[in-house]
Amino acid sequence: MLLGETKILAALKEAARASPADQTLLAAQRGGQTTLRFAHGRIHQSFHEEDLTVWIKVASGGRAGVATTSSLKHSALEKAIEAAMAIARLSGKATIPAFSAAPPEQPVPKLTTYFPETVHRPLEEIVREIRSLWDHSRKAGPELAGSFVAGENELVVVGSKGLVQYQPFSIGGLRLVATEGKSSGFAAQAFRDINTLDAEGLRERALNFCRKNKDPKSLRLGRYDVLLEPEAVAELLEWLGFIGFGAKQVHERTSFMTGRLGERIMGKEISIYDDGSDPRGLAVPFDLEGIPKQRVDLVTQGKAGGIVYDSQYGKLYHHPSTGHALPYDEFEGPLASNLFLRAGNTPRSEMLQRMGRGLWITRFHYVSGLLKTQEALMTGLTRDGTFLVERGKVVGAVKNLRFTQSVLEAFSNVLAVSREQHLVADPAQGFSSVVTPALLIKNFTFTGQTK
Repeated sequence: MLLGETKILAALKEAARASPADQTLLAAQRGGQTTLRFAHGRIHQSFHEEDLTVWIKVASGGRAGVATTSSLKHSALEKAIEAAMAIARLSGKATIPAFSAAPPEQPVPKLTTYFPETVHRPLEEIVREIRSLWDHSRKAGPELAGSFVAGENELVVVGSKGLVQYQPFSIGGLRLVATEGKSSGFAAQAFRDINTLDAEGLRERALNFCRKNKDPKSLRLGRYDVLLEPEAVAELLEWLGFIGFGAKQVHERTSFMTGRLGERIMGKEISIYDDGSDPRGLAVPFDLEGIPKQRVDLVTQGKAGGIVYDSQYGKLYHHPSTGHALPYDEFEGPLASNLFLRAGNTPRSEMLQRMGRGLWITRFHYVSGLLKTQEALMTGLTRDGTFLVERGKVVGAVKNLRFTQSVLEAFSNVLAVSREQHLVADPAQGFSSVVTPALLIKNFTFTGQTK
């Protein structure tokens, strides 16, 4: 159950008023989540967990310091502020801190991000739904395993100069893995509103991939045209956000965007933007500094466009924060975490038919985008379904492959972009997501294969 706006705000406002710092910013994230994990016809694990983290940032004498606590008690918040003050005193050269504890100039958009039924639907109904999925799967042959998650989050930011932001969120997700012998198929859906869950559709998707994924064959390594399902595309987009779309990476010259803003870096079919206010993703209206999230066009028709900023890097570049600040004690610098790849004009049903000879890939895992970040060179493995296609038809399954590929090059070789888009997210996170179509790409490079 939500702690509620009144209780959380009262604790944080009291701490902000009592702070001796020149400016104090307190950001709290509280969450509660129930998880069911199932396999072999039974729920083998069920648990509920709750957590609370308060990040504190202070400005004192021209220096900044940060600290955290896991309590809303005034004594705990007071000690955390004292710790942040001590860190500020020990920090480097005095400068005017970039963040502000005052209300932002722009209002936060009003978004509906909390759906009570997601959190409060009786577990008995969820269990019945899972059993129904099992029963159908048994009749079809494959076994069904996976997990169901439902929970809630609250995000609060309070500043000593009048800043107040509060937003509640519901979050849920269903992940299914169908297995039969050594073959497997995967499907997943994340949601804020449980009424949008299509459990039967996920079951059929997982079963379909599993049926096709039998007796996989070895394949000669090299370059192949590929049809990437949205889950595979999302993995690449998340890495692009991590290594390239933030002002920190551009400043440190590790980004593929550095020195190339306005230049073509991908094919004209590719437009990528970040928008925390779009409800098609897991919308989040403001960041951990209380700044409203702005839409940022990162790549427009293949040309490098903008990057995302928090207050620190906004000050460095004389640019307003775009509302992309992260928790103060974690990954430094802003992060594009509500990514969208613009849809194309090709119906999803026609994507496979457009392939001559190539590979249909359902998803990637163990991906690393740190090989050569300036080129967005990445490596990773296929998983839960890699299929050989000839003349638009699947002719067999292929053993999992390792790719080593520049995503800039891959996204410059796009043959088709699907009209339909799919939300890909980890419900355990709840504040980041990717909305993407499927992509048909030519000459994707594979460098290894499982035995």
